[in-house]
Amino acid sequence: MIITAGLIAALGMVTASMLYASYDDTVREQKTNLRNIAVIFAAQTTSVAQAVDGALQRAASAMRRDPAALERLLAEESAGPAHTYLLRIAAFDANGKLLADARADDAVALALPASTAAPGSPNPQIAIATVERGNGRGVITFTRQVTDKAMRRVGSVVAQVDSAHFDKIYQLIDLGPGGSVTLFHRDGTMLIRGPSYPQGIGRSFLDTPLFSTYLPRAPRGSIEAASPLDGIARLYGYDTVEGFPLVIITGLNRDAALDAWYDTLWTALAFYLLLSAVLSLLAWRVGRDSRRQFRLIELLSASEARLARRFDYLSSLINAVGAPIWVLDRARRIVLANEAFGRLVGKTPEELMDQDERGVLGQQGEERERRYAAVLKGGRSVESIGAMRDGGGEARTVIELTSRLTGEGGDPQLVTVLTDITERERAEARLAYLAEFDALTGLPNQNQFWRLLEARLAGAAAGERNLATMVLVFQRMHEVVDLLGRDAADRALRHIGDQLRAAGGDEEAGASPGVVARIRGAEFAFLLDAANRGAIERFAMQVHDMLSGPLAIDGRDFYLEPVLGVAMFPQDGRSADELYRAAQNACSGHGIEVGEAVHFFSSSMHASLDQRLTVEAHLRRALERRELRLVFQPKVTIDGEQVVGFEALMRWTSPELGEVSPVQFIPIAERTGLIIPMGAWALEETCRLMRDWREQLGRPVRVAVNLSPRQFYQKDLLDTVRGCLARHGIGSGCLELEITETALMSREDEVDALMHEIRALGVELSIDDFGTGYSSLAYLKRFPVARLKVDRAFVRDLDRDGDSAAIALSIINLARGLKLKVVAEGVETPEQLAILREMDCDEFQGFLFSPPVEQEAVPGLVRRYC
Repeated sequence: MIITAGLIAALGMVTASMLYASYDDTVREQKTNLRNIAVIFAAQTTSVAQAVDGALQRAASAMRRDPAALERLLAEESAGPAHTYLLRIAAFDANGKLLADARADDAVALALPASTAAPGSPNPQIAIATVERGNGRGVITFTRQVTDKAMRRVGSVVAQVDSAHFDKIYQLIDLGPGGSVTLFHRDGTMLIRGPSYPQGIGRSFLDTPLFSTYLPRAPRGSIEAASPLDGIARLYGYDTVEGFPLVIITGLNRDAALDAWYDTLWTALAFYLLLSAVLSLLAWRVGRDSRRQFRLIELLSASEARLARRFDYLSSLINAVGAPIWVLDRARRIVLANEAFGRLVGKTPEELMDQDERGVLGQQGEERERRYAAVLKGGRSVESIGAMRDGGGEARTVIELTSRLTGEGGDPQLVTVLTDITERERAEARLAYLAEFDALTGLPNQNQFWRLLEARLAGAAAGERNLATMVLVFQRMHEVVDLLGRDAADRALRHIGDQLRAAGGDEEAGASPGVVARIRGAEFAFLLDAANRGAIERFAMQVHDMLSGPLAIDGRDFYLEPVLGVAMFPQDGRSADELYRAAQNACSGHGIEVGEAVHFFSSSMHASLDQRLTVEAHLRRALERRELRLVFQPKVTIDGEQVVGFEALMRWTSPELGEVSPVQFIPIAERTGLIIPMGAWALEETCRLMRDWREQLGRPVRVAVNLSPRQFYQKDLLDTVRGCLARHGIGSGCLELEITETALMSREDEVDALMHEIRALGVELSIDDFGTGYSSLAYLKRFPVARLKVDRAFVRDLDRDGDSAAIALSIINLARGLKLKVVAEGVETPEQLAILREMDCDEFQGFLFSPPVEQEAVPGLVRRYC
């Protein structure tokens, strides 16, 4: 019966697979036919569309070439190759005014739609209009934009085609029940359908699988889906019209396509049922006779099988256990052993049968005998941990659990289960080591160092030897990694660890390292006992000298630049965290330098760092919170004291910090790069205010804006300046950029080109703080600079220091020789102004005339002093 059922099942599977294959072939063939029909209709649609588009292209060329000949050309095209399809062809100018048109003799006057085609589009715009809802007939419009050589739109040409012409083409082939041919626009709009479906014409089907899934994958293909019109399952073939945003879809009812296959299905099912009935009858007859014979055979073999199964079950069970198991009789002979025990002693279970245990495990079994005696006497299981050697002679640590059994004759037996814990003990030892020591260098790790530091601090007594923490960092270790790789860096760290392990303190001087540890990466730490600070300093210099030399790795010498930071207990910190953090801060440069690259922690420098970081944190949000503002320092002529311009200066008022001095926040902005967005804001805000002042005063106001070196080297500086000038309508000579000497001293060719480009925008350039940098006559002659600003350091001492007066006079004479204007900064006393007037200086600025004023006060100063 089982065989028969299998044959029937196999026959059913074969029949089902053949029917399924036949189904797949039928569906595939029908899809292929529909796709081929779609290709044929697409080709015919292409020829019609090309004829109409050809007429449009010739009309567009005539419109560009000779608009006066449009009327004649449109009449020719109306009677030309496309006259069979054309209802009307017309031309419009750029304002939509009709220039010329021509229509077929039997054409109906139809409204011409406004075109939305993009100028320069390679394909015409196609749409349907004037749809007759009774039969779905409409007018297909083809539109092309006409542009001149400069791609400016000068007009459009439009052709109208009766959709009935396409409908006649699509009715040439009868697809059968549910068959249809549909023309869609690529945007999902239904244009034509046969048989007619007026409700769908002009409606969008963009959310159907054809447009959302299949067309993006391939321009031609076939699909099986439910119709979006009536929900009936259909097969479809589709193809795109080459050169035009059109898609042809041919469809057929799925049931109609599978008519032939359904006939095959019913024939196969009838044959299968008949054959299954015959096979079942034969199997029943054979099975009835066979059951009688098998029943007798089963009774004879049942008793033998039961015994065999018991033994096999027991063997399989103990062999499935990964732990070694063996059973001994009263004489200590092995009566049963699993494969794991055989692997342990290097023999097979068959070879171990009836062997004496002492010959297998060795004679060192006194403890084992005592355990066996206790088990036999007490009848309970006994466990012990001991050592033994396996078949390869390797020492193993094991746990042996021995229990008592009763044999077939009632004799007592011993079963032992062994658990090998050797690898576990090794792993535990390795983990214990890694918890305290660095695996790479063998030095104590961060955890052990931290614990020892806390213990030493807890036991430190006042007045005894000084306790210090020293942090060692190699600043150029990354060069080894970059050049030779991580393995070479590991070897370098191991070598450094050996050196540090062997480093002994100056015992005579009273300094010795209590602990040397590797913290992370290229960072090491020392815990020092010293008699005084001098001893710690000498030990630090000794370590620095030892590690400052070249380190040879793979034939190359590397100079790793060790830097050491030292923190003392208790003045630099009382807890382990405070002391170590202080040493790290000192190592980072926030400490007092002793010798070369050895720093002792300084609380004042730490406070300065804290203050700087606080200012930086608030400064990063100052721009977005609108906390920055500009004030304006007047520039005044020496003779007449007339205001000729202003210098824009940045000020910052923080809600948390109050008024922050530019001396404090400008260097931080330079160092962090915040000066770039802040400078861009200052330039934009200055130009905006210059525009407002010009509208308010009726004349321009000249303003100078400081440009930091980091801004000066930004690639988009020229675009930023040009954009500000254009947005706010700043005239030539009104905006001035002040640049420090340091910004001009590198990349002279690039600086020269940039300054000339800025000057070409009508922006004047001046050199700020002249005389404090590396002043060079070469760049004064080369660069297009209009002014020199004498630094306030020279102006301040004009009436007290002859050297300052001589330098100021030299700068003014130099500027006179180069035809440059001179502006003196920081003029605060009449005496200073008098000396500058004698030196024939041009302009000055300073508190003597006016401190920097808010933006609202600028118009008043201009009206009063200009």
